[in-house]
Amino acid sequence: MNNLREIKGRLRSIRKNKQILSAMKMVSAVKLRRIQAVVQASRPYAQRLEALVQTLLDLPEGRALQYPLLLRRSVHRILWVVISTDRGLCGSLNTNLFRFIHQALRERAGAQSEVELLLIGRKADDFFKRLQAPGSAKALRPGEKAADFRIEQAYPLEEAQAEIIVQQVCDLYRKGQVDQVDLFYAQCKSTLQQIPAKVPLLPIAPAACPTGGLQKRAWLFEPAPATIADDLLPRYLASRVRQILFEEQVSEHSARMIMMDQASKNASDMIGQIQMDYNTLRQGMITRELADITTGVEAMA
Repeated sequence: MNNLREIKGRLRSIRKNKQILSAMKMVSAVKLRRIQAVVQASRPYAQRLEALVQTLLDLPEGRALQYPLLLRRSVHRILWVVISTDRGLCGSLNTNLFRFIHQALRERAGAQSEVELLLIGRKADDFFKRLQAPGSAKALRPGEKAADFRIEQAYPLEEAQAEIIVQQVCDLYRKGQVDQVDLFYAQCKSTLQQIPAKVPLLPIAPAACPTGGLQKRAWLFEPAPATIADDLLPRYLASRVRQILFEEQVSEHSARMIMMDQASKNASDMIGQIQMDYNTLRQGMITRELADITTGVEAMA
């Protein structure tokens, strides 16, 4: 009887866990659809802005600009901005990203340029504290408080968050404290596949746009190209970072939805197996009781 009670208790526990896992899967699915809609809505602006920057830098006036964020220099110190999640339960999403970065750090062992890490997200903060990675690992937080910054916020993601990141890395680059800035995050290839990715951020070198920039024509600049660049290029960087933050959230919710779905299926398999064990044990007990009754009746006959 005690075994039956234990098995029934396990069944109740696993069924409750399955309900929680199913609810988490549905929540992740809703968040995934919501952030995908945000990404889709923000993409035309990002593409148009990139085309405008590409056009500006392709023109003679743009090529003549001596804007600090465009200048390439000898690389002595590199800043790697690492974007991770704040929460777990998303499979190997963060693990693969950290393994990718750790391997890149090991490959740079002995290089003349120094690598500094700018960590965004609790998981990156925790991992690199334990790793004691080379360079100066910093956690980027508004107000310099670790608990204040969250990658996952109410939708749409606040534009100020991307601007905070851009402002800090641009200040470091302008002051000559870093000579190159790269960004690491989990790129979403599909709902089932998220891979670590490295994206160059500074100095600015826009990728070739599908349209090759805006239509070729004679351009008149008002105000001066330098003034336009001073406003346009930080906006462009903020747009890029914001799109990457969005994609990181897409990767997170995709990975968590798949993980919760798999865990829910595993719970169903466990319930089926334990239910079979329960039925077998109960059937054996009933058989023994019937045998005892039959033996007693025969003895009385």
